[in-house]
This record gives sequence, structure tokens and C-alpha cells, in this order.
Amino acid sequence: MRVASSIWYPVAAAVAFHLALLAMYLPAFHGDLSSLVCVGQERIGAPPFEAVRVGFVTGGFDGQFYYAIARNPWTWHRAVLDVPAYRHVRLLYPALAWALSGGGNPYRLFWALPLINLAAIGGLAWLGARLARHYGVNVWWGFVLPLAVNDGMPLLRDLTDPLATFAVCGLLASWLLGGRWHNLALWSAAALFAREQNAAIVLVVLAAAGWTGRYRTVAGICAALALWGGWIGLLHAGYGAWPLLPRSDYFFGAPFKGMWYRWTHLGVSGSRVSAGLHLIRMTLLTVHCGLALYLAARTPDRVVAWVAVGGVALAVLTGWASYEDAWSYTRVFVWVPLAVWLAGVRLRRTRPIWLLAPAALWPFVSVATAWHAWRT
Repeated sequence: MRVASSIWYPVAAAVAFHLALLAMYLPAFHGDLSSLVCVGQERIGAPPFEAVRVGFVTGGFDGQFYYAIARNPWTWHRAVLDVPAYRHVRLLYPALAWALSGGGNPYRLFWALPLINLAAIGGLAWLGARLARHYGVNVWWGFVLPLAVNDGMPLLRDLTDPLATFAVCGLLASWLLGGRWHNLALWSAAALFAREQNAAIVLVVLAAAGWTGRYRTVAGICAALALWGGWIGLLHAGYGAWPLLPRSDYFFGAPFKGMWYRWTHLGVSGSRVSAGLHLIRMTLLTVHCGLALYLAARTPDRVVAWVAVGGVALAVLTGWASYEDAWSYTRVFVWVPLAVWLAGVRLRRTRPIWLLAPAALWPFVSVATAWHAWRT
């Protein structure tokens, strides 16, 4: 009983830590929750943002698109979304917010969106604590998991990342813990509808299930893929486009093109502080990629190994657009720290996980940046 209850301590600590981040961040915007939506200033007051009171001068950020979809996920949003089908394919986050807000109430959504992300962060810590206990390491490594994957930054901008990471980690945890086929099917569906790139990990689990003769699991995951495929087809019929980014060459290119751009443009903003932070971030990302490949070669579970390889491949093959600012490359390559954490716990080697801990700094940098912008 004592061991079981101890799982909830890192969960409570993770939620409290991220609530504290919000408590530090929001006063820079006079405590207004609508600031988390990140709407461009020119859109304030116009539907569907008529309830938003705080905007961004630079055109806003992606949270505004998920807020718009959450007003009504069951209709099309051609005029509001920058890449409509690509944004709308990530249905789970806005659909849950729509339900939690009582049908897309514009004011309740200001609460619903961050609450879902906080719940996902708590859920991720819970999965981490369960896995840690299963492999015989301290359950407090579950507290480290949301920090390692940098869930604090997307929490501050109503992004889909915490929920998408929770869903895909739920799938991986269910696989590692020998979950029933229907649990794996449900986690697969959640991962797919949370973020499209999770399809790669779903396919890895599908292949592993087929290889090991778990045919019910294969059937369940195939059903989830078919359901997701139907949603993609519906989006194509409604928007007249596939859920893809408009310029793939902008986001993908020759190997190391994006990383090389960031390494050679550390001081492009002209600020020494910014250059120093880019240097630390890129050093950590490079170290984490090497660490992921090292652990992938040693972990006995091939699914975790392929997650590591896939994460490194994404970081290497992604073009300069994803390295353009810190809000991109510190959260887009989430499979790398996730794989390092999973492999470290799986092998009972917790020393490598300590190298993930510095990611906890990035949301504090975002808080400091928000306060600096408010003062100037």
C-alpha cells in the first residue's frame, strides 16, 4: 500500500511545479488567461477571438489555432487557420477542450486548454512513476519525465505537445508493461489524433506486435489507424487539401542542414544572452542525440530503440525552419529525450537521465522573456 501510494507524490509534485510556472508567467499579462492563447493583436475582438483581451504583436503563435478549432471542432475553419487541414488533424486537444468548456464556450476555453495540459503533465508523471517502479528504480524519476520532454513551455502557449507526448508515452508504457490489446488500441488512437507525427511510433508498435505474434493488438492498432485515416479523408473532403505543411523543403532538407544553420547562427539576434542560450540548447540537443543512439544500441526493447533512432533522424533531417527559434527545436524533437528516459529506466541506468534535467530551465527562460517584454 505504501509503495502504491508513493506513485502519486511525483505526480502531485509535477502538477504543482507546472502550476507554479503558470503563476509566475501570467502576472506578466495581468493574470489574464487569454494570454495563453497567443492570438495576434490584429485578430483580437474578431470571431472566434472576440473574448480574447491580450495579444501578441508578432502575429501570435500556434495556440490560437487550437483555440479556434475548440470553439467548434466539428466544422471547418478555412478563414482562421494558417494551414487548415494540418492544424485540424490534431483533433484530440481541441475536442477535449470543447467538451470540457461545455460546447466551446469562449471564456471557459481559457481554463479548459491549460487544464487539459496540466492533466496531461500529471498523467505523464504518473506513467513515468509506474514504469520506474516496474523496473525497480526510484518513482521520483516520474517527476523528471515531464521536465525532460520540456512540457512546461507548451503549457504557456496552449499547445498540443503535453497531450500528444502523454498519449504516445501511454502507448509505449502500455507496450513495455505488457498491456492488453484494447489498451494499446486506445492509446494508439489517442496518439494519432493528438499529433500526426505520432503515427511513426504507432507503426513501430504495430510492427513489433506483428513480429511477436500479438495479433489482437495488430487488429486493434489497425482499427485505430483506419479510424484516423477516415478523419484524414474527411479533412481532405472539407478543406480540399491533405494535412501536410505547404513547403516540405522548408522543414526538411539535406542531413544536418537545420542543425548546421542553428550552430552557425547562434548570435543572429544580436544578443549575447540569446546566443549563449542557443549554445546551451544546441549542445544539449546534440548530446541527447548521441546519448539516445548509445542507449538504443543497449536497450533490450526494440520499440524503445526505434523511438530513439526515429527521434535522432527527425532532428538530423529537419530543415532550418524548425531551428529558427527556441520555441521550435526545444520541443519538436521530443522523441529524443523520451527515448533516453525510457531506455535509462529500462536499463536501470539513471545517470544518463540526469543529462535531461537542464531542459527544466527552458520554461523559466520563457517566463523571464515574458516579464522582460512587459517591462519594455
